[in-house]
Amino acid sequence: MDWIHVRLDGPGGIAVEQQLKSVYISGMDFEPEERRQRILPDGMLEIYNRKSPYMVHAKMNLPLYGNIWVMAHNQGEGYTGDFVDFVSEAVRTYLYEADRLSQGLELSAQARGHLDAAREYEHLADRGVDTPENRLYALSHAVYAAEMALLERSQKQLREAPGRDLKLGCNFFKYSSPNARYAKYFKEVFDFATLPFYPRDTVPEKGKYEYGYIEHALSFLQENHITPKGHPLWFGHSEVNPEWLKKLSYEELKEQAREIALHHVSAYRGRVSVWDAMNEAHDWANCFELNQDQLTELTRICCDALKEADPKAESVVNVCLPFAEYVAGRYNCYGSLPEKLTSPLAYFRNLEEKEIAFDTVGIQLYFPARDMVALSRLLDAFKQLGKPIHITEMGANGGVRSLTQAGAGSSWSQLNMSEGIWHEGWGERTQADWMEYMYTILAARDEIKALTWWDFIEPSFFGNGAFLYENEIPREIFFRLKALKANITGASRRSPDREAADGQN
Repeated sequence: MDWIHVRLDGPGGIAVEQQLKSVYISGMDFEPEERRQRILPDGMLEIYNRKSPYMVHAKMNLPLYGNIWVMAHNQGEGYTGDFVDFVSEAVRTYLYEADRLSQGLELSAQARGHLDAAREYEHLADRGVDTPENRLYALSHAVYAAEMALLERSQKQLREAPGRDLKLGCNFFKYSSPNARYAKYFKEVFDFATLPFYPRDTVPEKGKYEYGYIEHALSFLQENHITPKGHPLWFGHSEVNPEWLKKLSYEELKEQAREIALHHVSAYRGRVSVWDAMNEAHDWANCFELNQDQLTELTRICCDALKEADPKAESVVNVCLPFAEYVAGRYNCYGSLPEKLTSPLAYFRNLEEKEIAFDTVGIQLYFPARDMVALSRLLDAFKQLGKPIHITEMGANGGVRSLTQAGAGSSWSQLNMSEGIWHEGWGERTQADWMEYMYTILAARDEIKALTWWDFIEPSFFGNGAFLYENEIPREIFFRLKALKANITGASRRSPDREAADGQN
């Protein structure tokens, strides 16, 4: 075994035990090493590692910023030695990122201020002035500076290359009528809508298909020229599958997966041309307790059936938790744990190796506990797959204005794995800021073809994460996206209804 030592300082000295226990190692592509560690009597952390070069990650409380996962990557080169002074190295990491990303830019006063502050606090810490505290302040400002540099670089790229073909979407699960405010607000900001094809509702009994809501919602989408997407052809989550399906053997499951995929896609051929062919099949949502070979085979079956039913349809393979902290911590949504958990990136590489044909990589990004620079580096790894990318689900907390707290509380929840505090705390304003940062940075990446938020109305999966309150009144995020839309897609600032009315005058 290879053991490395990590020093993690907190205010006044060594970090608290919870932060020490969060530390894990990954490769430069963010592929985690399973966390095996022990805290030594002097507070040093000894952690097992087989990767070289490697990165180090820790979930920390940063003053003036929040509670996030922080990375240290040795200025992009990774570490090969057996000791990392984490906070000092993280400061170097984010200062490097800020300098790299600001090349050729005239930084804003805000970005420049954070960069200058980071360097000054680092200098004070190096001179022994309140070293632990100033090191943390240096790190906080360095993360801010790097994020701001990335944002401003992305804004510049979008200004210089207007008119991107980028779809903006949301799930469309609670449509009632074209006269509802839900419908009015949806078509003002979105041109892409995810429709629910969960077997619990669409195949409640074997061989019996029900598409009542799909037909109802699809008529509105077609009338308003909004592209629909079917979600999903297969998803191993207990709550979305009917009881009859859970009683089948694996061989019978394969038959039904093919049958359901063929039926859904054939029924909507020419009307729904984008499908999530497989959802979260990487040891996460696995109520059927299948092994990875079986999940991979199911992926092939669903992707092949989709193309058989509609050769022109786009097949998306969708994953969650792309940083794969669950691999480091060895946990999943539910069900038995395999000897070695598979990360989303490893799952996609396995599909490539098995020559399973699909069109688009789908990634969920419920990650307000990651800074935008780490996210951008992660996407660089997924870009190497050589396929277009859809961000299929996104969400951030809009604060508590209603009593809705859907999605919170369960110890295995995605939210508890990834939830953090970004830019000093969540509220309507911070949620809108996060969305604007995220959408701008993602829109500037050529491989990103669609951005989908989850959900449109409360109650939401993310808990106060939707665009509308239960009474169909918009949050600030709605108006922010409506204003941002032209900047990231090149679309007209005027609504289609206004343009049509002008054309009749």
